[in-house]
Amino acid sequence: SAPQPLSPSAPQPHTSSASEPLIPSDELIRQVTIECAERGLLFLRIRDEARMRIAAYQTLYESSLAFAVRKAVQGEEEKSELESKIKEMLADRREKNRYISELQERADSLDAREEERWQQMKSKHHKEIKSLKDLYKAQTKSLHEGLAPPPGFVKGKKE
Repeated sequence: SAPQPLSPSAPQPHTSSASEPLIPSDELIRQVTIECAERGLLFLRIRDEARMRIAAYQTLYESSLAFAVRKAVQGEEEKSELESKIKEMLADRREKNRYISELQERADSLDAREEERWQQMKSKHHKEIKSLKDLYKAQTKSLHEGLAPPPGFVKGKKE
């Protein structure tokens, strides 16, 4: 016998529960099977297929939700690790900047001391040169005076 279309008096499909929308209820399937066995079997297949799909979607939803939660927790852990690493690096940077400032102060101090020492050496050198020049002038004068002919000595007279 060929499947017969649903008559207006035949029960209409309705949901069996709020969690299974558009799935024919067992009572509806029973009533349709009484009227037409082929249609009843099709409704059974539709119901079973719908329940399997809903179960698969539910599993997929739950696993994706679990995955999202794992990723969120992992993100929070990584965030806290990165924040602690940032704090550590900032502290390291402050320490290195302090060390750089310390070295800069030492270098500036050494530069100032070396400049002062250079000026002192230059001044001492100029004084030494001046005293040597004065000594040279004095010795030259003394040598000229010692080599000069005595007063009253006339050159070229023979008596």
